[in-house]
Amino acid sequence: MLEISRPNEKEIYEGYFEKVYKTTFYILKNEELAKDATHDTFIKAFKNFNKINQQSKINAWITTIATRTAIDIYNKNKKQLTYEFKEEIYASNSDEFNYTKDELENHLDNIPPDQKQVLILKYVEDLTEKEIAKRLSIKLGTVKSKIFRAKQKLYEQYQLGGENSVGE
Repeated sequence: MLEISRPNEKEIYEGYFEKVYKTTFYILKNEELAKDATHDTFIKAFKNFNKINQQSKINAWITTIATRTAIDIYNKNKKQLTYEFKEEIYASNSDEFNYTKDELENHLDNIPPDQKQVLILKYVEDLTEKEIAKRLSIKLGTVKSKIFRAKQKLYEQYQLGGENSVGE
């Protein structure tokens, strides 16, 4: 039987470094913290690499680790960050608009980390809501509500021209 070789640590690091860094930076908006989160992500990934069964899932798996690691760092360093996430407002119907990837990235600053995580997995990683729920070990309804709330917040920012006064 022909055995397909698994990628080694160097191949994984080189192949996913940029994606992991971008993911952590979207959440943290701080270069040094994003570097720390990227480093921690690869340590966690290498320690647990034997747990992944399907090589085709490495991309989503490592992105999930990166997102969770960045959220953990964000929560530990909340007061030191130069920006704060604003409270959520649920007034608008966000199904009336569609963002391009660049527009979405520009407005992610004011989205809470858990909502940002599902948006990144859905719109950057192109995972389905069901796949996101499975990856994050949360209910499908929770994924849908986080996406809905985040899209509402994005819509409010869009209406205000991206001002940071949303939610105040």
